[in-house]
Order: sequence, then C-alpha cells, then structure tokens
Amino acid sequence: MSVTTAVSSPSHSTIYTMTSTTLTSRFDAYVAAHNSHDIVRLMSLMAPDVEYSNYGVETLQMDTATPTPFFTNMNESCGDMTPTPRSCHDSETFTTWEWDLEFKYLKPSPTLPGVEARGQVICMKGVSLIWWVRVSDDWKVERGSNYACLAKESLGGSG
Repeated sequence: MSVTTAVSSPSHSTIYTMTSTTLTSRFDAYVAAHNSHDIVRLMSLMAPDVEYSNYGVETLQMDTATPTPFFTNMNESCGDMTPTPRSCHDSETFTTWEWDLEFKYLKPSPTLPGVEARGQVICMKGVSLIWWVRVSDDWKVERGSNYACLAKESLGGSG
C-alpha cells in the first residue's frame, strides 16, 4: 500500500510517496544526515562499496573513499546549507528525490566553477537517484546519482 503525504507552503508543495514507515524513516535519516553537515553521520548511511556521482558538477563514479572529501569540501564551502525536498518517490530499493538547496557560498569550490564566493545565497535545484542495499539489518546507499543546476544567485554580496 502506498501512502502519500502532501505538505503545502507558499512557494511549493512537497509530496512524499512511501510504501511503509520503514521507507519513510530511511529517507528522513538521509535528509537529516545531509542537514546535519556531519560527514561521519552521512557516510554511515553509505554501503562499503558505494558508487556516487554528482553529474551537476561532473564528479563521476566516486568510490568508497572519495565521497568523504567531496562532502567535506561542500560543507566547508557552503554555509547554512538547507536542502528542501520538493518530492520524493520511494520503493524498497530505489528513491527519486527532487530538491531545492539554498546555502551561503563562503569559499571557492570546484562544485561551482566560475562563481565568486562572497557569502551570497545560492539556490540550486536538482534530483537525486538513490539505490539502496541491505547491509546486516540496515539499509545503505549502494549507488547515488545527483543532477543539479544553479537556479539563482543573490545579488550584492551576502544575504
């Protein structure tokens, strides 16, 4: 049985389609780990042989060791990072997650080539595809693919 929850806000509505509370918990843990900016917590959700690609910044097929420096750089360059789910569709082994990401751009990063870091607010829009695998009693990310683009940059310095 599929459960759909809709939450409306002035800017958009968020729709989650989940088939069980286990799937909802797993997705919520993944979003919470991203929001926490805690690399150890985020990496604990990855399978030992994870394959991760971020096509939006052309960082492709990272293996088990490379997502840690990728996410560390992202957290150091992006202050007050807030991912907002726009929609999520989940099955036992696959999640599609559409999101907005706002952050203050604090330090130059290869993830935003050509954009000067002045503390300005950046908004990106994207989609994540997540494949899950059972490791012992826990669900882990076996493969992740992100597709993103710069949606807007605030004008005039920080803010």
